[in-house]
Amino acid sequence: MKTNDLRSLQALRQLREQRASSQLAAQQQRCRETSNALDDARENLRLHRESIAREAEKIYGSFSEGLSINAWHAAQEHLQDLSDRQQQLEVSVSQVTDTLETQEQEREVFRVARMARQRQAEACDSLLDSRERQERRAGEQVHIGIENQH
Repeated sequence: MKTNDLRSLQALRQLREQRASSQLAAQQQRCRETSNALDDARENLRLHRESIAREAEKIYGSFSEGLSINAWHAAQEHLQDLSDRQQQLEVSVSQVTDTLETQEQEREVFRVARMARQRQAEACDSLLDSRERQERRAGEQVHIGIENQH
C-alpha cells in the first residue's frame, strides 16, 4: 500500500473516530436527560403518594365527625382517583426506567465502537509514521549515494 493510500486511510479512520466520539457524546447527553426525567418522575410519584396519605388522613379524620353517605362515596371516589393517578405515575416511572436502561446499553455500544475506532486510528497513525520514516531513510540514502558519486 502506498503512503498516499495510507494517508487517505488515516484521514478516513480519523473521521470515523470523530463520528464515533460524537455519537458517544450525544448518547451520553440523552442518558443524562433521561436520568433527569426519571428523577422528576420519581419525585412526582413521591409527592403524589404524600398527597394520598394526607387525603386519606383527612378523610379518616372526618369519620369521627360523621360522614353522610354522599360524602363517604365522594371520599371513596376521590381516593380511587388518587390511586389511579398513582398507578399512572408508577407506569411512567417504569417506562422511563426502561428507556434509561436501553439508552445506557446503547451508550456502552457507542463507547466500545469509539474505542475500537480509536485503536484503529492509532494503529494507522503508527503504520503511516513507520512508512514515512522508511521513505525518509530511503530518500536520504539515495541522496547520500548521489553525493558520493560526485
